[in-house]
Amino acid sequence: MPFSEVLNQQAATAYLQKSVLGRVPQALLFCGPSGVGKKKAALEFAKALNCLDPQAREKGDACGLCAHCRAIDAGTYADVVVADFLYQARLELKKEPTDKSYEEDLEKELAKQQRIKVDTIRDITAKSQQKSAVGGWKVFIVDEAQSMQAEAANALLKFIEEPPQKTVWILLTDKKAAMLKTILSRCQPLQFAPLPDSTVEELLRRTDPEAADPALAAKYAQGSLTRARRAAEALEILQSAPQGPAWPAACAAALPRTVAQARQSAQAVLDVVTLAVHNAWTAAPDETARKELQQALKKLENYKVAVARNVSPALTVETALMGLDKWRVQI
Repeated sequence: MPFSEVLNQQAATAYLQKSVLGRVPQALLFCGPSGVGKKKAALEFAKALNCLDPQAREKGDACGLCAHCRAIDAGTYADVVVADFLYQARLELKKEPTDKSYEEDLEKELAKQQRIKVDTIRDITAKSQQKSAVGGWKVFIVDEAQSMQAEAANALLKFIEEPPQKTVWILLTDKKAAMLKTILSRCQPLQFAPLPDSTVEELLRRTDPEAADPALAAKYAQGSLTRARRAAEALEILQSAPQGPAWPAACAAALPRTVAQARQSAQAVLDVVTLAVHNAWTAAPDETARKELQQALKKLENYKVAVARNVSPALTVETALMGLDKWRVQI
């Protein structure tokens, strides 16, 4: 059954199954780190509410095989809407998918997305007021809910407080504290936990067979599949560059060419290096080594801030990696 595919989140999925069989909350807030199954669970909940298989529905689950389940998986079920940065980028692009440059322009637009905007919320709240296309449950999922502009959050308030019948809102966040208290007070919170390294590795191997060093990426992931994917990309850069004095420059040269992508990759590389230095700090043999590594961690945090503030990603990565030999850190 589909809920069983949401790994290591038994408490959350048990609550959702119980809700399918009983009272469905009008608004849910899925809290927890990115990459631990929040969006997957939201979609499985939408499937369970709309599944055509009565035997699966009797268990509060979905079959995963009927026309409704397949349509939700494909993103073509009209009554289930996922409002994320990709959805917003498509709204803002204002081009037809058949346009020759659509995919390239969409990628550029997606790289610009940082906040969920009020126009996106107005788009989905308008859809929430429309009649159901198939007479089932309408489910509206807002990803990165903590990034909503204040105007966007305020525009959402009345719709999650008094939604139409058979309508449920699900907000996904990894920063609950950053959300408006008025939004929090109207949502039923549901906590999602970090995943074990073994689960992260399993998911990474399953979803990205070409990922570099999945076992090591999982260790750097802090329980998040999203972080594991980024760590695998960073490890590909760090491990494929020729070793030697030119290694820092070679790693910097391996960053993507577009600025937005280079910045993301640089942050991933710095995250991996930071965790490696932290691991070295915890295993340091004496106080002198610990103090040196503590200084290294402070420098790496400054490098991450620099990348976020538009300092050259390549220059920042090259400078940061120059210190690894001195700090006696192995990736």
